[in-house]
Amino acid sequence: MVIIKSFLPVRIGLSTDTIYIKLAVGGLVVMLNGVEYHYLPAEATAIHVNRETGEVENKDAIFVFQHGKEVKRISMYELLFSSDLLIHLQVFIEPYSANKYIHHHGYEEIDILIAQLEMDNIRRSIDKALDERDEETFYSLLKML
Repeated sequence: MVIIKSFLPVRIGLSTDTIYIKLAVGGLVVMLNGVEYHYLPAEATAIHVNRETGEVENKDAIFVFQHGKEVKRISMYELLFSSDLLIHLQVFIEPYSANKYIHHHGYEEIDILIAQLEMDNIRRSIDKALDERDEETFYSLLKML
């Protein structure tokens, strides 16, 4: 399994359809079997993300990592599916995304959390009304469920 230790692109470029995240030497550090490897711009030098869908387009790109004299080649496909690279990428592509679904998704999660907290509060209030044997409050709170 690949663990992303740090991710710091050197530059972000834009076209009408794509966000280009340019990597510098050491801009991506991964852990492989407990060993730290640093990115080298020997093959692929950027990550291409579709502005509309947020999907990485260059999945066949090969990224080179080095630890001492040992060199590892890892495909973008492997980085995406065996690490949390997408989470790290999200921070950098969000401001440039043509589709603001990311923001709406976040608000939706907050709304769900607030609704759950409100229901928990009603249940606690029902428990309190039962403890105090307050039938009127109990039945009014039941209607809120």
